[in-house]
Amino acid sequence: MKILNFELSLPYHCIELRGLDFVWDLHNAGAFLALTFNTSDNTASMKWRVSGAPSTTFAGCELSFVGLKLLIISARDEDLPYSEDLTISGISKVTPGSAEKWEYRVRREWNSSDPFHLLFHFQSQRSIEIDADTVQLIGWSVLDLQQ
Repeated sequence: MKILNFELSLPYHCIELRGLDFVWDLHNAGAFLALTFNTSDNTASMKWRVSGAPSTTFAGCELSFVGLKLLIISARDEDLPYSEDLTISGISKVTPGSAEKWEYRVRREWNSSDPFHLLFHFQSQRSIEIDADTVQLIGWSVLDLQQ
């Protein structure tokens, strides 16, 4: 996958994205809104509402995945309230393939040519793993949310 216009603050278990001239704290200042899969063009998107510094310009952000190759959504902890699905607990680059624990698939250092998937962990223990040709960060306004 190629990340087009942002970077992760850390390669594993990060809570911040850096892009569009802002630091997007998706743990403390973001509320996850939706994951959308579009079969007509093989894309997916993840949307967050944000507060903090980006909210002076943007109401939220979206990660847009083009050329979708993999989308895996895990089960959540049923004992936790649904509100725990709103909060990201970490985003990690992981090596492709399966391992019993995702921690075995992370690295501290990545070369630009190393293949990876993005793994999103939520407070509810749900995870979403995505591989695509590209991923792009898009900021959106309040008007975009109303459409």
